[in-house]
Amino acid sequence: MATEHFIPSATGGARLSVTLRGSSGLPVLFQHGLGGDAQQVARIFPQSDRFNLTTIECAGHGGSTDPEPRAFSLESFYRDLDIYTAEHFPRGFVAGGISMGAALALTLAIRKPASIRALILVRPAWFLSKSPANLEPIRLVGELLQRYTRKEALGMFLESDLCSQIKESSPDNHGTLIDYLGDHQPKWLGKLLTDITGDGFELSATQLEDINVPTFIIGVEADEIHPLALAEQFHRLIPGSRFAKVPRKDDVLARPNYYDRTAELISEFLSEIAEQSVGGAEDAPGECPT
Repeated sequence: MATEHFIPSATGGARLSVTLRGSSGLPVLFQHGLGGDAQQVARIFPQSDRFNLTTIECAGHGGSTDPEPRAFSLESFYRDLDIYTAEHFPRGFVAGGISMGAALALTLAIRKPASIRALILVRPAWFLSKSPANLEPIRLVGELLQRYTRKEALGMFLESDLCSQIKESSPDNHGTLIDYLGDHQPKWLGKLLTDITGDGFELSATQLEDINVPTFIIGVEADEIHPLALAEQFHRLIPGSRFAKVPRKDDVLARPNYYDRTAELISEFLSEIAEQSVGGAEDAPGECPT
C-alpha cells in the first residue's frame, strides 16, 4: 500500500509530495517524467514487496506545490533528490526514472557513484547537453500556454503542422501534448514546460563510460520526444549496460502492453540486484551491503 507525506524543497519554498510503497526490501528511488507524477511511476513499476519504492514529485508536479518565484530547473529538482537520498538511503539505493526522471537518475549515478547500486533509464529524452531538439514539441506547447488562453493554445496547436506531423509519426507523443493543453493542468504548466525543456545537465561521454553499476535502459519505437536511437546510444556508451525495447504506449494490441512489459523487465533486473545482497538476504530499508 502506498503512503504519502510532504517535505520542504531545498530551493524556492515548494512543498514536495513523497510517495512510498513498501517498508522493506531493496531501496529504489524512481522519478517521474516532465508533467508526470508518482502515478506515472506506479504504472510501470513492479508490484512487489521485494522493492521499497520512493517517488518524490518534483516542484510543480503532482501533489507538490510550485516554487516562489515561479522558476523551474533540473538542478533544483536534483538537489531535492540528493538531500533526501543522503538522509534516507545512507548505504545506497537504486536510481531510476522515466524521461526527465531518467535524466535526474543518470545525474545521481554520475555525481554520487558511491551511493548508487544500479541505474534504470526508461525512455530517456536528455543526452549530454541542455535544450535537446527532440523536446521542441513540448517547448512549443509551453510557449503557447504562456501566451494564450488554454482554449486558444489548444486551437493553435491543433492547426499547426507540428500537430499533424507528430500525430502521424508518434501518436503517443501527440496524446501527451494534447493532455498538456487540458483544463485539468496547473496554471504554471507553460512555464514549467519551457523552463525544463530548455534546461539540462552538461555531461560528457567519458562520464557515461565511467558508470560502474548495473544499468538497464528501456526504449520504444515511434516516439520522437524519447527517440529510440537515444536509448540505444546510452546503451553503447555505458559499459555492460542492458537494453530492451518494449511495445509502444499506444499499441493497444500488444500483449503484454508497454506498462506490463516494462514492469516485468524492471522486476527481473531488480530481482538480480536484490539477490546480490550479502548472503542473498534482502536489505533493510535504506541499506545496502557494504
